[in-house]
Amino acid sequence: MGTKGSNSGHEPVLVEQVVRYLATEPNGAYLDLTLGPGGHLKALSQAVAHDARLYGLDRDASAVELAKKNLHQCPQLRAIVCSSYSSIDAVVENFEDKLFDGILLDLGISSLQLDDPRRGFTFRFDGPLDMRFDPESGGETAADLVNSLSEDRLTEIISEYGEQRGAGRIAGAIVRERQRKMVLTTAQLRDIVLKVVKKPYQTKSLARVFQAFRIAVNRELGHLTEVLPKAVAHLNAGGKLAVISYHSLEDRTIKRFYQQQAKGCICPEHFDICVCGVKPSLEIVTRKAITASEDEQKRNPRSRSARLRVARKIEV
Repeated sequence: MGTKGSNSGHEPVLVEQVVRYLATEPNGAYLDLTLGPGGHLKALSQAVAHDARLYGLDRDASAVELAKKNLHQCPQLRAIVCSSYSSIDAVVENFEDKLFDGILLDLGISSLQLDDPRRGFTFRFDGPLDMRFDPESGGETAADLVNSLSEDRLTEIISEYGEQRGAGRIAGAIVRERQRKMVLTTAQLRDIVLKVVKKPYQTKSLARVFQAFRIAVNRELGHLTEVLPKAVAHLNAGGKLAVISYHSLEDRTIKRFYQQQAKGCICPEHFDICVCGVKPSLEIVTRKAITASEDEQKRNPRSRSARLRVARKIEV
């Protein structure tokens, strides 16, 4: 059964699989780069020895505070830090351990964030069109993007990050609406999409459009591309990197990274002999992405789109 983050109401996905793949060194060091309320780390603490060392970070300050409450009785816990996972190099400098036997990235948005109308992540509730994981940063909100970007750029975001058909029509509708009145709430963006998309496709289209702006606001794909090689650099030989993704853009990025690191050589294909000298750094552990069981999908609907990929660091 999945481990819930105390009384947070947030159940981490694929928790049994994460523990099975990562917790292979009973006295090892483990790092959760997307801590959330701490459910995965709590499960790891129950699977490793008393003298293992556990660390966590999250860019969402509210999640960090909740994780501290949920994990305060965890004997292996060494540190919880409020920071983006792309800053792993700087954060780890202050840790007792610099290399880890297991590193986890869960790229999903937590139910705590989704269910808070003030965060602006969902079309199910009306609230400010924010979508920042770290609102304290003062960065651009989804409303800033929606009201300032060109129609062409809006089309690119909706098409590329949302993989939504008819992105140009939705972008055009946004531009027309903002000329009449600034688009500042989730309800306004929802209504714009509903006017453009036909009824059978509305819910999926809303999810894709909101996903697209969330990815753009938080630079999610850029941060992911940046953190993957950094995470590998902070693994012990034999240590594992486990990444849970929730949409095809993320999954493709992870899969390609694993494949390239497992291949090593970056010479052009027509070269008969390798001259680049790049050696493989990873061994792919999960040839196919691991998905949630039917039971977990029924119990925790957000697990339906989850994909877990694991790779092991090898000696270079």
